[in-house]
Amino acid sequence: MPTFETASSGLLWDATALPNAFICHYMPTAPENHVKVYLYGYMCAHGGSPDEGALLEDTARALSLPAEEVQRALRYWERCRLVERISDQPPRYRFLSVQQTLMERRQAPTDEAYEAFAQAVYAAFGERRKLHGGETVLAYEWVEELHLPMEVVLMLIQHMIATRGVHFGFQEAQKVATAMAQQRITSLEDAEAYFGRSEAARRGARKVLNRLGMHRAPSDDEVDLYVKWTREWGFEPKGILAACRETTKGAPTFGYLNKVLEGLYRRCGGGATSESRVMAALESGDEQTMHVREVLNALGLGAAVVDEGMRALYNDMAAVGGHEVVMLAAREVAVHSRSRTLDKVMELLSAWEQKGLQTPQAVKAHLEKVAELDAQIRRLMERAGAKGGTTQANRELLVKWKTQWGVSDELMAFAAECARGASKPMTYINRLLETWREAGATTVQAARAENERRSPAAKAPGKRVQEQMYAQRQYDPAELDGLSPEQLEEMKRL
Repeated sequence: MPTFETASSGLLWDATALPNAFICHYMPTAPENHVKVYLYGYMCAHGGSPDEGALLEDTARALSLPAEEVQRALRYWERCRLVERISDQPPRYRFLSVQQTLMERRQAPTDEAYEAFAQAVYAAFGERRKLHGGETVLAYEWVEELHLPMEVVLMLIQHMIATRGVHFGFQEAQKVATAMAQQRITSLEDAEAYFGRSEAARRGARKVLNRLGMHRAPSDDEVDLYVKWTREWGFEPKGILAACRETTKGAPTFGYLNKVLEGLYRRCGGGATSESRVMAALESGDEQTMHVREVLNALGLGAAVVDEGMRALYNDMAAVGGHEVVMLAAREVAVHSRSRTLDKVMELLSAWEQKGLQTPQAVKAHLEKVAELDAQIRRLMERAGAKGGTTQANRELLVKWKTQWGVSDELMAFAAECARGASKPMTYINRLLETWREAGATTVQAARAENERRSPAAKAPGKRVQEQMYAQRQYDPAELDGLSPEQLEEMKRL
């Protein structure tokens, strides 16, 4: 690979005189990296022999460029006749006089294909614009590097003159040429169809700008967005104009309109194309936005901005059981959760769905049952001298006592009184009830007798009743957790 060597330390403190002709005639239209290669090589050449610059092995590293880019730049300057290859192994180039090259440009052409192409380009501009040599060379790169047919490149230049004016930038035209190469435009018919679509997109983008209150020509980026809306997303031009009404809710720009159309495209599965379908989707979106705001208000979040992400999440929520079920979930989250977010609402809805709760009636019945359980848990906790306890784990314990074990409310209340002072009253109650169940004690009297029977103090003279023992205990309640009923009684006796 031909590469320039790093300049020596002597060159670093020297200076290189660059002809003004290069700056004025060649540099304005040459690609940036091509200019870097030329300047670096010119410095190396004129730091040694005035006519010859050696291509050395570290150009890519010295210029931070790929080797292929260096090769492409050298071919470019060869065609401009500013560089001449004098050997292949190793590659060596001579830097020619810029002034002499300009004077001899029209004499004895060495590349007939290029000269014929250059004359055709000059003819396209006529007297309206005088081209720099680098501009025709750059256009010829589209033929050799991008493999576009010469007649297609000439049509591209005519199209740029017609749409952008005679003074369009060749760098701008190179972007179009690259896009055409990527789409494999290989004939005049293909090129004509391509430019027809491009011009239609430009006219459509201008109409959108006018609708947004901006009376100017569209930029290339805006035209590219319009192409995406019509070709990739399938929106009809009237549908795009109908969607412009949504920009009154934000910034009236192509970027904001792009977000609106992207939301419509996702919401309708790519089907919102015509004006009528877009209008229907927008009206549906208005109703959806209202529903999202209702959920946010129920969470106490106020009038937050409703974006497409919120709408998409709401769609997932509503799919569980409809808007009424979503509102029930939002109210529950607002009351019982520290994190009042839409994600928390979705978590609760998913939990309800797993339990088969997908209608407002089923959810309301479930919530009423939960409220009853919570009220009984709070009463038990109060008897145990504690607060709170309305957790899902405690609800499951209470359901087990009532439905599986058949424990009466009176027996649970007695167990709660026995649990006074415990750090985890519900766990303590569960152990007592399990012990009484194993002993067949299903009433308060039987449970009290079972406690007395298990207590070592029951057999001692001067026996005290159960209530007296609990009233006179001297211990740390936390020490009772994890002990058997016999151990508990012994601890209380001591």
